[in-house]
Amino acid sequence: MDSTDMLAKRSEKVKKFFSDKTNFPYFILGILIVIGYAIRSKTLKNLIDPTTGNYIPLALDPFLFLRYAKETLTNGALSAVDVMRYVPTGYEQIGEFGLLSNVIVGLYKFLGFFNSGITLEYAHVVYPPILFCLSLIFFFLLIRRLFDYRVGLLATAFLVVLPSYLYRTLAGFSDKESLAMFFMFGAMYYYVRAWQEKKLRTAMICGLFSGILTGLMGLTWGGVSLVFLIFGLFVLIEVVLDKFSEKDFYVYSVWLFSLLFILKVFFGQKYTVSTLALSVTSGFMFLAFLVGLINLIIRKKNLFGIKDKIEGKLPLGFASLIISGVLGVFFVTLLEGFGAIAGKASSFIRNLLEPFGFTRWNLTVAESHQPYVSDWIASWGWSYMLLMVIGSIILVYNLLKKTKLKLKGTAFYTFFIFAFIFSRYKAGATLNGVNTLSKSLYVGSLIALGIGAIAVYFYAYKKDKELYTSILNFDKNTIFVIVWFLLLTVAARGAIRLLHIYSPVTTVLVAYAFVKIFDYAKSLEINWAKFGVYGILLILLFLPTVQGSLTNMYTSANNQAKYTGPSYGSQWQTSMKWVRENTDEDAVFAHWWDYGYWVQTGGERATLTDGGNAGGYALNYFMGRHVITGQSETEALEFLYAKNATHLLMISDEIGKYPAFSSIGSDVDYDRYGWITTFQLDKSRSQERRNDTNLFYAGSYAFDEDFIFDDTLFVKQSGGIGAFLLPSVPQEDGTVVLKQPEAVVVQNGQQYSIPVECIFIEGKEIEFEQPGLKGCLMILPRVNGNQNEPFGAAIWISPKIRRTLFTQLYLYGVESENFKLVYDDSAQFFPHGLSLGVYNGRLIGPQKIWEMSYPQGLEPSEFYYSNELPDERVRES
Repeated sequence: MDSTDMLAKRSEKVKKFFSDKTNFPYFILGILIVIGYAIRSKTLKNLIDPTTGNYIPLALDPFLFLRYAKETLTNGALSAVDVMRYVPTGYEQIGEFGLLSNVIVGLYKFLGFFNSGITLEYAHVVYPPILFCLSLIFFFLLIRRLFDYRVGLLATAFLVVLPSYLYRTLAGFSDKESLAMFFMFGAMYYYVRAWQEKKLRTAMICGLFSGILTGLMGLTWGGVSLVFLIFGLFVLIEVVLDKFSEKDFYVYSVWLFSLLFILKVFFGQKYTVSTLALSVTSGFMFLAFLVGLINLIIRKKNLFGIKDKIEGKLPLGFASLIISGVLGVFFVTLLEGFGAIAGKASSFIRNLLEPFGFTRWNLTVAESHQPYVSDWIASWGWSYMLLMVIGSIILVYNLLKKTKLKLKGTAFYTFFIFAFIFSRYKAGATLNGVNTLSKSLYVGSLIALGIGAIAVYFYAYKKDKELYTSILNFDKNTIFVIVWFLLLTVAARGAIRLLHIYSPVTTVLVAYAFVKIFDYAKSLEINWAKFGVYGILLILLFLPTVQGSLTNMYTSANNQAKYTGPSYGSQWQTSMKWVRENTDEDAVFAHWWDYGYWVQTGGERATLTDGGNAGGYALNYFMGRHVITGQSETEALEFLYAKNATHLLMISDEIGKYPAFSSIGSDVDYDRYGWITTFQLDKSRSQERRNDTNLFYAGSYAFDEDFIFDDTLFVKQSGGIGAFLLPSVPQEDGTVVLKQPEAVVVQNGQQYSIPVECIFIEGKEIEFEQPGLKGCLMILPRVNGNQNEPFGAAIWISPKIRRTLFTQLYLYGVESENFKLVYDDSAQFFPHGLSLGVYNGRLIGPQKIWEMSYPQGLEPSEFYYSNELPDERVRES
C-alpha cells in the first residue's frame, strides 16, 4: 500500500470519527485536556536552579518526593530507614512515599523512551499536570455517568481553570494530591459504574477496580479517609432506603476487601484493620458493611424470625442499622473500654468544629487554618459561589420532585445549606464561625437536617405509604452527589488545604445548575423570557469581567501559572550550593522545621526536623524552646549536642514565624510566646524641632507580657504600642545622634508616653538611664527602589524576646566561641551594604549558618534522647 492510500484511509477514519456525534464530547474533552496542560506547564520556565541547571519543585514538600525518587531510581527502592530525617533516630515509616516515588521514576523512564535527554528532575516537575490531565478523563466519565455529557464537559471545563484547584496541579507542585485525585476519580467512576451494571460479574469487576484504586489512593495520601466516609455514608443511606440490593452488597464487599488487601500488603504498619475499624472516619465503611450484611441476612434468611417480628414496626433497613449500631458499640467497648464510645462521640463533635485541631501544634500550620466563606468567594467569585449553592438546591428539588414534599423539602434544604455554609462567613462579621450564633447555626442546621429527614422517613413509613414509596425510589446518582457535596463541604470548611479536594464537586454543582437552568429555559413558551435566561447564562459563563466565568478564570489561571515561581528562591539556591560545597557530607543541620526538605534535597545534608513533623511533638518543642527562644547558649548547646547537630541555620522568615515557634516552645502557661512587629517611619507625622527631629514610627504592637510603669499595670494583649517617637540630632560631620525614644502606649482608650530603655543600631545596643520599657527598639533601613533611608523602619524586641538566642545570634549578630558564623549572604543579596531591613515593603534579611563547637561538661536532659515532652500537658494546650 503506497503512502497516498494510507493517507486516504487515515483521512477517512478522521472524517468518520467527527461524523459520529457520540464522539463529539471526547473531542471537546481532548481540547480541555490540552488547555489544562498548557496552563499548568507555564511554570516550567521559572523552575530552573541556576546553581545546578536542573529543574526544582515549586513548593516545599515536593523536595522530599524528589529526593525519594532519586533514591528509588538509584537503588531500586527506598531504604528501610531514612537517615537524612530526624537525626539521630531517622525515619522508619517511609512506605507511604514508595508509590509516588515509583510513579515519578516510571514517568521518567516512559518519557525517556521518547527523549533520552529527559532528566528525573524534569519528569518530577511535569508529573502534576500529566496526572491532572489523566484524572480529567476519569472525572468526565464519572460525571457523565452520574448526569450526562453536558454536565460532565462543563464541570471538566471549570475544573481546568478553577483557581482553588490550580496551584496543586501546576508543574512543580509534585506532591501527593495529583496522583491521589487520579485514584479518587477512578475509584468513584468504577463504583458508580458497578451499581449501574446489570450483570453481577461485570459489577464485581468494577467494584474490584474501585477497591484497588481506593487502596492505591490510601498508599498515596491520608485524604483517602474522605472516600471511606463518602462510600460508607452513601451505603448506609441506601440500606435505610431499602435500595441496597444483594448485588450492591457483593460489589461493596469486593470494594472493601480489595482496598484492605492493598493497604495491608503495602502499608500494613499504618493501615491495620483494627486501626481503620476503630477510627471515627474509616469506621463508617466497616459500619456500612456490617449494616449491609445484617440487612441481607434478615431479608434472605429471616434468622430467629427477626424479619417477621420487625416488619410493620420498623423499616428493615433502619432495623439493620440499629442492630449493627448495638453490635458496634459492644465490640468497641470490648476492645477499648466503657469510655470509648463517649470519647469517640466527643472526638466527632470536636472534629466537626475544629477538624484539624485547636492546639498550638495545629494552629501554627497555615494549611490547617479554617477558611472563611469570604475566602472562597474571593477565589471563585460570587456568581460561582451562588451557582454552586443553587445547583445543590436544584439537585435536592429533583430528588424530591416526585414526592409531596418537593416544595417544603426544598425550602427546608435551602435554609439548611445557607445556614450551614455561611455560618463562618467572615472574620469580624456577625457570622464569624467562632461565636455562639455561628456555631449554633453550623451544628444546629446539621442536626435539624438529620432530625427532619428521620422524622419524615418514619412519618411516611407509618402514616403515608405513597410518600414512603416515593422516598424509596430516590435516585441513587443524586444521593451519591449530595453525600459527596455535603461531606466535603464539612471538610473544606475545616481546613484551607482541603479546598483543593472540595473543588471538583463544586464544579459538578455549578455545571448542573447551568444545564438545568438551560433546560428549563428551553421549555419556556415566552421567547423574551427564554432568550433572557440564555443571555444571563452566557454572561455568567463567558463574560471576562464576571469573576467566576470560564473566561475570567482562564485569564486568572494563565497569569497565575505564568508568574508563579518556586518558594525555594535564589537566596536558598545559593546558600544550599554553599552547603553542598563547604560542609562535610555527614553534617547535621538544626533549624525550624519548615526548611528541612530544602536542606535535605537542595543542600544534601541531614536535619533534625522537617515539614513531615513525624519526629514527635517533643522535637519541635525542644527546637522552639531551647534553641530559637533559648535563654542561653548552654541551654541550646545541650539539646543540639544530644542530637549530633553540627550546624544551625536561621533566616529572616523567623521574624514572621516567631509566634509559631515561640508558641510551640512554650510551657503550659505560654511563657515564651511572643511576636515581633514592624514599625515604619512616617515623615508626615515626624516633627522638626529647634535642635532635633522627632521621628515618628507608626505601627501596632500588643504587649506579650504584663508590666508596671508608674504604678499602672499594663496587661498582656490588652495594652499595646501604637507608635515610637525617636529624637534625632544631626551633627556637623553629617552623622546623627539618636536620643532616648518614647513609646506611645494605649490601653483602655487612654494614651501614655513611656520611655524606651534601649535602641539597637549599626550592630550595637545603646542603653538609656531613664527607666521605662525594657525591650529594645531595633532601627532598620528602609529601601524603596533606589531610595535608601537608614532609619526608615524599626522592629520592637520585647524583654522576653531580647534575651533569646535568636535575638543574640541572628538579630544582633553577637560573636560566639560556641557558634561560629560560617555563612552570611548579606553582602550578596542586599543593596547599599545593608542587611536586615524593609525592602519595597517587605521585611527581609540574610540567611545565616553557624557551626557549633561544643564545650566540655554539657549535661543534656534525658528527655532530649527519648523525645518525650517534660510536661505532657503541653500537648493539649
